[in-house]
Amino acid sequence: SWPPPNSWRKTKNRSLYSSKITNLMEITRTEKMVGIVLVFVLLLLTLSGSYYFFFMLKVNFVQWLVYNACSPSSLVYLLCFMIFLVKRKISYLPFAFLPMYYFGTMGLFTFTWSGANVFAQLSHITMTLNLLWAGYMLHRIGNHKATAWGLLWSILFFVPYIAFVMYYSRTHAEEINNLLQMTP
Repeated sequence: SWPPPNSWRKTKNRSLYSSKITNLMEITRTEKMVGIVLVFVLLLLTLSGSYYFFFMLKVNFVQWLVYNACSPSSLVYLLCFMIFLVKRKISYLPFAFLPMYYFGTMGLFTFTWSGANVFAQLSHITMTLNLLWAGYMLHRIGNHKATAWGLLWSILFFVPYIAFVMYYSRTHAEEINNLLQMTP
């Protein structure tokens, strides 16, 4: 019925429209620890993958951004996760959803499950688990406006990045095949 109940209106302690978590009890200790463990594993895999590309394959920064697009996406998520925990700003948590889903979750279906790709698949699984955790937290917190703003900024910021990765990969297909020794 209309008007909405008083619990929907702005109150002194919590606003429906605020993107900030004001109630410290909204995130349980277990939820926080699961998130931290997932982020730590993601950080280790990201650093390991970046080491492989920079020091083993000796790629430059642009090649790393394109050929190892999971790492920049993961680093953005790690930064947003830290801001979410420290500043309690909900809209930062979904900011990296688009690239994490595109390069991480979809990577599960585009990479093979053999050879060196097994390591990449571990990263994709970890990215997907982080997305599931973040999605669960956003659902549980229930601030849909802040979530929508984070997703909107994610689309505006990362669609050009994804388009650049696709264009660069297409125009440099032979280079990536030789670099990763994917040609028969």
